[in-house]
Amino acid sequence: MKITIETLQNAFNKLGYKWFEDKVHIVGIRTTLQVPDAFNDFICVVYKNDLFITTCTTEPGTTYQKKLLNPKGCWVMMPNQMIDAYSVGLHQGKADHVCLKSSGKIYGLREDDKDGIVLNDKDAVASWQEGSTIGANIHGANKLAKSTIVGSWSAGCQVLNVWKDKEHLIELCKNSGQTKFTYTLLDEKSL
Repeated sequence: MKITIETLQNAFNKLGYKWFEDKVHIVGIRTTLQVPDAFNDFICVVYKNDLFITTCTTEPGTTYQKKLLNPKGCWVMMPNQMIDAYSVGLHQGKADHVCLKSSGKIYGLREDDKDGIVLNDKDAVASWQEGSTIGANIHGANKLAKSTIVGSWSAGCQVLNVWKDKEHLIELCKNSGQTKFTYTLLDEKSL
């Protein structure tokens, strides 16, 4: 899969999503390769004519798919465009972990089957939820080394496995002058 600004714009047009010329676009791409606990997805940041791409997970780790933090199930973000749904904040209130905090409407579902396989719960239905009550942030994993296993790094958050890449994403957002950020999650097949 080759990711370019043009392929992202084409996907947005095809899906009827808004493309902002003067705002930061944060785009998650969930790959078709479904491997539990793998950082095998992508986050792209597009601002004006610049494109930054890094690896991430757009799915929760098996830790919290099996040990539910919420009795309703483990949060799984689903493909959609979530306009102005994020703002710069602190992940879990930790002063040393700046993130994009879910602060608007986000789209996803809760799986409660505890099987450790994402998108396998046939009873789960996606809906719009208030992000501040879900806590599905965009944040980093291990500060000291590249993370290779999702594990407990995600209970539904979008997690970058290279800390310096997460820091770069935050820097791009802060330098834009915006206070709200749109997150769009795409399936790879949409590209």
